Amino acid sequence: MLIVRQPTGDGNESIKDYLLRRVKIWDAIQGSMSDQQLTDTKQWMKKRRSQRIELTVPVVVHRPPKEGPQFSESAQTLVVNAQGALMSLAEKVMPNQRLLMQNIHSGEQKECRVVYIEKVLMGPTKVAVEFTRPAPSFWRIAYPPADWTVRT
Repeated sequence: MLIVRQPTGDGNESIKDYLLRRVKIWDAIQGSMSDQQLTDTKQWMKKRRSQRIELTVPVVVHRPPKEGPQFSESAQTLVVNAQGALMSLAEKVMPNQRLLMQNIHSGEQKECRVVYIEKVLMGPTKVAVEFTRPAPSFWRIAYPPADWTVRT
């Protein structure tokens, strides 16, 4: 998986520098991949609904009432996009399980569901969640990717 940092908006990286970095990364990928791998990558990128960003956001995750045993766990995202996030959770969750996720910085809370679980031998499980409705502003990113706009 290729994860590309976004411009931070803090003045450390200009949009021009960001775009040049992306072109260099893409050129490196093209140089190291076969034509078939490159075609597969382009197809995969077209299927993605919104760009992923490696971003650590502190969140609290818990089950809604009537959704099973209650738990509340502080976690941090590993990767985010307009539709959800990937994070590490110690609590056991099941595919399609509904959860509530709260952004600690903003206090905003959104309902989501578990779409992917990757168990690891040691440490917390990686869990991908999807919002019930796209929520690009949930992450409070100053300059989100262009494909994060909510289509009506």
